[in-house]
Amino acid sequence: MSELFKRMWLGVTLIVATSAFLLLSDTGQRANATPRAAILQFSSMQALDDGAHGLLDYLKQHGYDGTHKVIIDSFNAQNDMATSNAIAKEITSGKYEFVISISTNCLQAVANANREGKAKHLFGIVADPVAAKVGVDANDPAKKPRYMTGIGSLMPVDEVMETARIMNPRVRRFGIPWNPSQANSLRYMELAREAAIKMNVEILEGSVDNTAAVGEVTSSLISRGADVIVVIGDVTVGLAIDSVIAQAKKGRIPVIGALPDYVTRGALYAAGADFYRVGQQMGEVAIRMFNGEDPANIPIIYALPKTYGVNLKALDGLKDSWRVSPELIAKCNTVVDATGVHKK
Repeated sequence: MSELFKRMWLGVTLIVATSAFLLLSDTGQRANATPRAAILQFSSMQALDDGAHGLLDYLKQHGYDGTHKVIIDSFNAQNDMATSNAIAKEITSGKYEFVISISTNCLQAVANANREGKAKHLFGIVADPVAAKVGVDANDPAKKPRYMTGIGSLMPVDEVMETARIMNPRVRRFGIPWNPSQANSLRYMELAREAAIKMNVEILEGSVDNTAAVGEVTSSLISRGADVIVVIGDVTVGLAIDSVIAQAKKGRIPVIGALPDYVTRGALYAAGADFYRVGQQMGEVAIRMFNGEDPANIPIIYALPKTYGVNLKALDGLKDSWRVSPELIAKCNTVVDATGVHKK
């Protein structure tokens, strides 16, 4: 009996020792493993692409090329919320230590999937993180989920509308196509409505739920008497910006917007964030997190590096008189004229 007991004890001891060795070995491997980061972008809209390029360029310039220091995998939901939710669920399951979301839609998808905080979450190219309803306090940037931080960049819709009135004091009706299901768009519409009251003008709203409907809705706004079409920070409308501009051209009215790159597509004027620079700011915060800084201690950053654009060719053929002053031209970072696109 004692011999049997000795053999059993030896066997148990060997199992425990082996398990302990494997556990310690695995712990060592995990400690030495290169951390992984996932980037989730909602669509290939220019503003989001600019943000992603700014982020990746900044990381690469500081030695984070995606294969060294931190392994980086990029995902694009291609303008589909179900896909965004599915990817968010996968990348917050524990496979990635860091998740970087680009757009409000992706902020919401990741925040909903990451309630247990398995991933440290950085967001950007977001108008108003409070409006996204992911737990960010409206009055204190430090009050937020402990595993989350990011950058909010609320673009100046009121400034765009006021500039339109300067270019044409007779403007009375601003036509705005927008997607009510998007938190970003709702926030911008609130700002546009507030500006309209202040300016004593009227807003004609047109709801869209997909990019295919944007051209038709824009046409209906023109038929209702819109003097100018305003494109706010709406992903659905932004992806169909060419349809917006085509319909406005048929109606002989201009397009103004909150995304400056629209002037190269035919919009008359735009003012908003330089999202490449916002992406660089995201890269700076990302490196702080990669180096061990706890996102719980990084307050939400509100930053709006502004940029302006004007397209003088868009004045051709308008049914009303619009004037772009030399002062406005001098202010713009991008100027489009008959000789091409000029960037300062």
